Amino acid sequence: MPHRTEDYKTWVKVITALFILVILEEGAAHGNKINEEIRCRTDNMITSNPNVLYPLLRAMEEKGFIAGNWDNASTRNKRVYTITANGKSCIPALQQKVNQKLNVAEQKLKMIRCNLLDRVQEEKQ
Repeated sequence: MPHRTEDYKTWVKVITALFILVILEEGAAHGNKINEEIRCRTDNMITSNPNVLYPLLRAMEEKGFIAGNWDNASTRNKRVYTITANGKSCIPALQQKVNQKLNVAEQKLKMIRCNLLDRVQEEKQ
């Protein structure tokens, strides 16, 4: 498995956190439901790794962005999460951060396409 940089890991966490908040803004959900929603909304392009999702859910809960309660306190089967006012208030800043990162990525892809693919198409004509 290729070594992931800290920047990449941070980026994955930011994207996943934003997905979590947006999904929970629409209603309470447990971890598997959140993962299913992410897959559905991205047409299976993004599947949240449980090793990222569950620690992130715990961290977001500890920081007060979400609240979690067991669906059945005696069996502790599923932890159901809801968004807090603090979580709702940080969505715009996360959206801005993600938008800036995506704009940079799109510019890089455009430059690569222009220099590697469009040039080839022009030479064929």
